[in-house]
Amino acid sequence: MKKLYTSLFLLILISFGIQGFTSIHFHRSIFPSFSTKEITIDSLLINTYNNTLLSQFYKENQYQTVWTNKSQRETLIEEISKAEEDGLQTTDYNYYKLKNWEQQFSSLADSIVVRYDLLLTISAQKYISHLSKGKLNPRLLYKDWDLKTKKIDVNSLLNKGLSKDSLAIVIEHCKPQHPIYKKLKRALQLLRSYPEESIGLVNLQLKLVPYCKSNYMPIIKKRLAYWGDLKQKDSVPNTVYDKKTQEAIKIFQARHGLKADAIIARSTIDALNYSRNQRIEQVIANMERWRWLPHDFENHYLLINIPDYNLVAVKNNDTLQHQRIVVGKDTRKTPILTSKISNVILNPNWTVPPTILKEDIYPEAEKDRRVFKKKGLQIFDFKNNEIDPKDWTIDEANNYKYVQKPGRNNSLGVMKINFPNNFSVYLHDTNHRNYFGFTNRSLSSGCVRLEKPLEMAEYLLNDAELWNSKKLQDTTNINHYFKLQQKEIAAIEARRLKLLAKNPKLVFKKLDLPKPELKTISITISEDIFIYQWYWTAWENHDILQFREDIYCLDADLYSKLRYNLKSNSIPKSKISDKYYSN
Repeated sequence: MKKLYTSLFLLILISFGIQGFTSIHFHRSIFPSFSTKEITIDSLLINTYNNTLLSQFYKENQYQTVWTNKSQRETLIEEISKAEEDGLQTTDYNYYKLKNWEQQFSSLADSIVVRYDLLLTISAQKYISHLSKGKLNPRLLYKDWDLKTKKIDVNSLLNKGLSKDSLAIVIEHCKPQHPIYKKLKRALQLLRSYPEESIGLVNLQLKLVPYCKSNYMPIIKKRLAYWGDLKQKDSVPNTVYDKKTQEAIKIFQARHGLKADAIIARSTIDALNYSRNQRIEQVIANMERWRWLPHDFENHYLLINIPDYNLVAVKNNDTLQHQRIVVGKDTRKTPILTSKISNVILNPNWTVPPTILKEDIYPEAEKDRRVFKKKGLQIFDFKNNEIDPKDWTIDEANNYKYVQKPGRNNSLGVMKINFPNNFSVYLHDTNHRNYFGFTNRSLSSGCVRLEKPLEMAEYLLNDAELWNSKKLQDTTNINHYFKLQQKEIAAIEARRLKLLAKNPKLVFKKLDLPKPELKTISITISEDIFIYQWYWTAWENHDILQFREDIYCLDADLYSKLRYNLKSNSIPKSKISDKYYSN
C-alpha cells in the first residue's frame, strides 16, 4: 500500500510540476496516514464558544487547525478512554463523539474538520485541567479548606504535547505522582475486579460478641468471604459466631481502622454494610481530593490524615516519625490546609478562643463562677488587670480575655507547634492524654493533638546540644524547677552556716523565694518543614484494601457532585452555571 501511495505521489509531481503541486489540496481519503493540511478558523466562530482558554489557544496558533496529525488525535482519544482509571468519566471529554469523527475523518468536509479540531482542543484542555487540579473547586465547596489555588498553564502543556509529539507523557505528568494517589488507583482497579454483589444487609441493633448466635451470621460470613477476610466458606449456613469468623472480623476491623476486638458493634456493622459500588464511589471521591493538592511535595514535611487519626514525618522520602493524633469533632472540624511550620512553643499559655468561650465556658460560668478556677482560667480586662471571677458578668464577658497558665494540665499541654493558617489552629499536646487509647479520636475543638509532643518537638528542633530529650523534659516539668529551687535553698543555707560558724551573732532574713513557674519559650524552626493536613478515607496496601470512617461525611456528597452532568459538551459550549466546577 505504501508503494502505491509513493507511486501516486511521484505521478502527481511529474504531472503538475512542483509549483502546481503546492497548490493542490490532498483529499484525506487518498493519503490517510499523512498529516493533513492546516485550515484557517474564523475567530468569530471560536468566540461563539464563550471559552477564553479556547480563544487564547487558537490565537497562539494563528487561528489554524492544530490536530492535523492522525497519531496525535488517536493518542488523545486513547488517553481519554482511560479517564475511568483516574475516577473521571470519558463522557465529560466527548469521548464517543471524538471517536466517531475520527473513524469518519477521511470523508469529513473542511467545516466539520474545523469543528472536530475545536472539540479535540476543548476536550484536551478540560482533561488536562481536571487531571491537574481536579474537576471541582475546593475553595468554593468548603469554608474550612485552606489550599493554595493551583495555577496550571493548560495551553502551554497542550502546545508542548503537540509540538514535541509527547501528548501521552504530558497527560501522565498532569496526574498526582504521590504514592498514595497511585495506591488509590490500585484500590479502584481492585474494587472493579470484584463481582457484582447481592448480599443482604446486616441489620443488627445490638452488638454481637464471640460464640453468640445470630440469624445475621450467615450474611456476615458471606460479606467477609466476599471481601476475602474469611478465607473458607462455611458449607452450612451456621448462625454461631465461631472462632474462624472471629479471626476474619478482626482482619476486617483492622482494615477499616477499627479496634480489632472481634466484637461486632455499630462501627463494624456500618463498615460491613458498605457495598462494592459505595466503596468505588469513596475511592473516586478521594482521588478528586488528591488532585486538589500540590503535585510536588516538599522535601521535608508532616503529613496528617484526619480520618485515620495519624501523622507521619517524612524527609527525603523516608518516614522518620509516626504518631497517633486526636482531631476535631464533627461540629468543630479540623481544617484541611497546607502550610510551613514557623515555631515551637514550650510551656504555652492558652487564650481561650471565641468559639469555646461562647459554646462551653460562658454557659457554665453563668451557672457557677467557680468554673474559671476549676479550669485554671484567669480573667483579664483590656488593660491586663486581673478580674475576680466573682465580679464576672455575662454582659461584660466579651470585654475580657481568658488565659490558662502554662502547665501539664493546660489545655495545650506542654508544647504547641505554630504554622500560618486562616483558622487559628495548630498542633499541640493535651491534658486529655487518655484519648489516644480510643479508636475514634474525633474529639478536639479543631486543632490536632499529638500523642508524643516532646518527641515531635525534639524532632523538629533537631538540636541535640540545646534541645535534647532531657532538656525538653526538664524545661516543661515544674518539678524540675522545684528541685532547682531546693538546691538553691540548700546552697544558701550551707553558706549561712559557714558564716554563722565565724560569727554566731549574725541574723539572716527568712528565705522568701518566689514560687517556681513555667516560662513560655518560643523557638523558631530554621529548617523548612511543611505541614499537609489532609483528608483521605481509602487506599490499598500490598493489594489489601484499607478504608476509614468518613468522619466529616464528605465522600458521598463529593461523589454526587463529581457525577453531576455539566451539560458542557455541546457545541457551541454553553456557560457552566454551577460555581463549584473548575474550568
